[in-house]
Amino acid sequence: MIDMLRSLQIPFLASVLFLACAAKLTIPGDDAEPVAPHRRRPFVYGVAIAEGTLGIALLITPSGFVRLACVVFFASATWIIGDLARRGVEEGCGCFGGLSAAPAGRRGIVRAALLTVAAVASAGVPDGGAAVLARAGAGAVLLLAAETALLVVLSPELALAVERSRNTTPCELLDVPLADTYERLYESDAWREHEDDLASARPTETWRELCHRYVVYPGRIDDRPVDVVFAVPVDGRRAQVRVGLVWESGCEGQDDDSGPRRVYTSA
Repeated sequence: MIDMLRSLQIPFLASVLFLACAAKLTIPGDDAEPVAPHRRRPFVYGVAIAEGTLGIALLITPSGFVRLACVVFFASATWIIGDLARRGVEEGCGCFGGLSAAPAGRRGIVRAALLTVAAVASAGVPDGGAAVLARAGAGAVLLLAAETALLVVLSPELALAVERSRNTTPCELLDVPLADTYERLYESDAWREHEDDLASARPTETWRELCHRYVVYPGRIDDRPVDVVFAVPVDGRRAQVRVGLVWESGCEGQDDDSGPRRVYTSA
């Protein structure tokens, strides 16, 4: 039983690599704006080719070098996702292309760690993945199905894929009433965090840019005037409302005529 389970990890890991490769090639992330290096298209396409090549190699050869490369690949992915989660960055891991746009979290770390364990467990199997599948019985199929189900449960990309299948209109073209934007804003953590800093319940301006609507309120923090800018997504309920502070720095006592300056900081 243990030997069969170890052997099945090879075609299972190959299928994960093929899925990741296909997702990166067919659902690339949007790099119209500056993004982290790991999400730029040349790098993403290079990783996709490496994943596809490694998946094929796992199926056709029992080479120890290929198994070692598989362990290193998934271990590196675990470290990268863990680092992204630790730093709390907004960038997704890009593991499955544009579907992995959500910030890295615990589920992604657990998924990558389990795939690393599977790669280590299969390192000494003497057969390639194709040979393992050729002699797989009903019990092996059930085990593969159970592993696949566990992978799906640990994959935040599933929810986004379902959401995209339900809504095929690009977010920048969605007609979202202003009332819906306010409703989502008032329910957000960003609003609760800065509600007491606002000097007025009425925004000074609002505007729409692509997939976000921006709402600006006058505020005061530490006796300094500030504009509190909320960025409210219009493409569904998963993305977070973000907030930024635009500080007004006075020019009293200045010898030049440069005037006041506005300094933006994220919050």
